[in-house]
Amino acid sequence: MPARPFPPRSPFRGRRSAARRALHGPAVLVLVLAATMLGGCFTMPRTLPEAPPQTVSFALEPLPDNRLDRLSRELMAAHPDDESGFLMLSSNADALRWRLLLADMAEKTLDLQYYVWKADASADLLLRRVIRAADRGVRIRLLLDDITLMGSDPAVAALSRHPHIEVRLFNPVEGRNRSPLLRGLEFVGKIEQLNHRMHNKLMVADNRLAIVGGRNIGKEYFGLNPKQNFVDFDVLATGEIVPRVSFSFDLFWNSDGAYPGEGLIRNHPDPGLLQKLRDELDEEIEDHRELLAAFGKEALDTGRMLAALKDGLYTGTADVIYDRPLVGKDMPPVQLIESLRKLTRDAQMEILASTPYLVPDEENYKAITELVGRGVRVAVLTNSLGATNHPIVHSGYKKHRPRLVDTGLTLFEFRRDAQPAESPDTPPVTAKILGLHAKLIVIDRRTVFVGSLNLDPRSIYLNTEMGLLIESPELAEAITMVFENLVAPENSWQVRKDENNRLVWHSGAEVRKSEPPSSLARRFQAWFFGLFALDKQL
Repeated sequence: MPARPFPPRSPFRGRRSAARRALHGPAVLVLVLAATMLGGCFTMPRTLPEAPPQTVSFALEPLPDNRLDRLSRELMAAHPDDESGFLMLSSNADALRWRLLLADMAEKTLDLQYYVWKADASADLLLRRVIRAADRGVRIRLLLDDITLMGSDPAVAALSRHPHIEVRLFNPVEGRNRSPLLRGLEFVGKIEQLNHRMHNKLMVADNRLAIVGGRNIGKEYFGLNPKQNFVDFDVLATGEIVPRVSFSFDLFWNSDGAYPGEGLIRNHPDPGLLQKLRDELDEEIEDHRELLAAFGKEALDTGRMLAALKDGLYTGTADVIYDRPLVGKDMPPVQLIESLRKLTRDAQMEILASTPYLVPDEENYKAITELVGRGVRVAVLTNSLGATNHPIVHSGYKKHRPRLVDTGLTLFEFRRDAQPAESPDTPPVTAKILGLHAKLIVIDRRTVFVGSLNLDPRSIYLNTEMGLLIESPELAEAITMVFENLVAPENSWQVRKDENNRLVWHSGAEVRKSEPPSSLARRFQAWFFGLFALDKQL
């Protein structure tokens, strides 16, 4: 098969081809099985070129008359210097609108760090806006985890030709296995190194406004997937916390694990690739004009959004907590979880946690038992089998359900047919299934963690994670209201035990004695993967 400049219609992965499938699943087994099936007729070079010299760079301060600098100073003018401001982004549509607006308003720098950047219309829309910012002279730094970028090397090379765009790939697959067919096999051969992924998610504009939270870049995170959309959560931050978010980005950007994307130009030397990428983005966005109607220029009401920011801003002190980019090192990335464990141990009344994937370890059980034993309410919301996008993780979680309930923890499972107060769907889409992807912890209705961390061994011990730890009773109370709506009977099942010590699922007056309905395929996957001892990889 002749080589193509891009895998079919793909800026960041093959579109309408087998290579489109995102390999962001949690287990090595999934990678190996997928790699076996993803052959394809690729003639592109397989070898990752030797990395060119890495240019060290850091976040820059904007000019005093910069729009976002003026906006930030205006928002924080009445507050102490050590406080920051936060806008909840619980709306999927607003989460994409704000990313687009930051790209449009940036005048000096734009930094983006993501685990997954999917090949779909929503991601293409954002990428086109990022390129347009670069065309205005904005310095773009785009840092992506390599494991999900199968087939994307031509696009990375194309972007790297832009004089104002730098792309870096975190912990790339090397050797002769840049092809989909062999990457999973190389993954197994170098599991200690390649199993360590960058799960961080952030966007910073002009070092003055930042978006931090749980969303990847893809249509299900922005309410545009008719098959399944997610309830998710970010915060838009401004004030003194933003340079510290930038510092965490710089740490990864300048780390040994970040491969400069310009190295891939050696494999893809066509000087016209960037224009071809622009054309493909324009074509894809035009093809999905109706789907993206909520994000057209006429729909992006800057005045309304800035007014909503001023009206909806919560203030408080905050810290950025993150794992270090320790690629190939023996020290596990546990810096973030250790900080959270210290905080949760000091809880006096209540801990509320939302996590799409829940696989506890002995340290978790010890902490929960101690907290519940001294009267602290611990409530956790995770996905039901019908709502999860990773049945393999559910296969590990379901083994823990009986013991979790026995600790006294209040356990909720999100319903696939939930009807939350704020719909995850963005018109014109109505998804067949809803799922949970929000990663939140609220402690004593004063302290909030918003970030990328799932409560499973992969997030805790293998991937790097980051997030914001915010001291703000008002924000904590607002997020608590979101949590309480999500665990209401119409949105979640509460898992308990009956008089015979068997699990039962309660949703208002409805009681089920077996796991709530899900597809046959999900049930089979959860059963099959449950045959293996995979907890440490989930």
